[in-house]
Amino acid sequence: MDKRLLGVPAILAILAIFLARGSALAGTTSDDLPQRYRAAIIVEQAAPFVRLPLSPQVYANSRSAGLADLRILDAGGERVPFALLAPRPEQTTTRQQWRAAVLYRLPPRPASGEWLAPVDLTLADGRLTLRQRGGPPIAAERSPGWLVDLGERAPGEAAPRALRFEWTGPSEFSAPYQLETSADLRTWRAAGSGQLIALAAASGALTQPDAPLPESVERFVRIVWRPEARPPELRAAQAGHADEQRTTLDPATSLVLASSPEPASAYAGEDARRALHFDLAARLPVATLELLLPAGTRVLPVRVQARQRLDEPWQTITSTVVYRLERAGGVAADRSPPLVVRRDLRYVRALPDARATAPAAGEVRLEVRADLASVVFAAQGTPPYTLATGAERASPGALPLPTLVPEADKERVRFGVARLGTFAELPEAAQQDKTDARNAALRPWLLWGVLLAGVVLLAVMVWRLARARGGAPPN
Repeated sequence: MDKRLLGVPAILAILAIFLARGSALAGTTSDDLPQRYRAAIIVEQAAPFVRLPLSPQVYANSRSAGLADLRILDAGGERVPFALLAPRPEQTTTRQQWRAAVLYRLPPRPASGEWLAPVDLTLADGRLTLRQRGGPPIAAERSPGWLVDLGERAPGEAAPRALRFEWTGPSEFSAPYQLETSADLRTWRAAGSGQLIALAAASGALTQPDAPLPESVERFVRIVWRPEARPPELRAAQAGHADEQRTTLDPATSLVLASSPEPASAYAGEDARRALHFDLAARLPVATLELLLPAGTRVLPVRVQARQRLDEPWQTITSTVVYRLERAGGVAADRSPPLVVRRDLRYVRALPDARATAPAAGEVRLEVRADLASVVFAAQGTPPYTLATGAERASPGALPLPTLVPEADKERVRFGVARLGTFAELPEAAQQDKTDARNAALRPWLLWGVLLAGVVLLAVMVWRLARARGGAPPN
């Protein structure tokens, strides 16, 4: 082979290295990338660790996935360590509340026929009341059990989940029982079984006074002693109601957006003409969506869709019915409940059903509740502090929370409080972004130019070598 061809692989290798280097530069990350936006951090309550809730504007200005480009700087421009705080879920606590129930001694079980209730029912003004049935008193030793009136429930009130009994003597007993429940004292069904127990011990009395109830328990409960039972003499009963309390630890951020025309894109289609389109301005961790219809009674079946970028097809989240029902007498209108989504969203649109008349796009609003994160930072360095963001391909700047705050659960109640000022754009960073965008647009053409130059150079070298040999093909 001619030695003049030996340089061709070297030239091609240099070109390949150049192309690889240009591609690699497009994906590099750095902590020194310019941050385009900055906002002052206003500390309202000082502490060793300060919590700063993030606003939707932070998400809009961030240009790295997962808020990786966030930085906190002190007055000297030195980095301040911080960690991201995800919103805590709603906390639910359950307490058992006890309410007095009414006891009636059961008459002896008949040999055949219906077991008569020891009370008479009276319905007056829509309320069911009981009256003790007359007759001779029932002896304790002849009573096979007790009728328990749990009382009427308030609308929406949950059924009691347990009965708690009080008794008088004996000091020790074991009383297995069967439970039955009824809504009218006529039709009864099984409701479980169990055992009341009282034992004497050196450390004190050991008792089991509770009888669990099924979820479907009705107003009346019959506790019937089993034949082998040595039952106590009951004197009182209480019904246990589970009281659930929900505490919102980190409230969601609410945004109300007006609908707008859908931007032109390859995936708009004919649906875009009747779509209610909303731009959240940033990719936000959305908890719920609620379409707010204009005044009047309105019922609107819709298909809710979302996407992250304008060049993506729409993805259907769900189909639902949105309504607003006006009531007479100045009563507040009934509204459809919010739609729970729990996902990151940027663009949202609602497609009204063609068989329903949709209100004008400008009349419909969308309320978005987003679970925005917070940051907690160590109050070190020289205040005042600044939040910087807006760099592409930045390496993550946040520390793990346990690294920054070793006992975060205990320390959280002592966190200081801060808020963000107004964001300002750095002109030099904005100019650098424009330069980077222009270079990124030119880079494919540059790479193609280098590749074509290499091909031309190779062709010229081959042609010259062939000409030097008098047109004979190279070996």
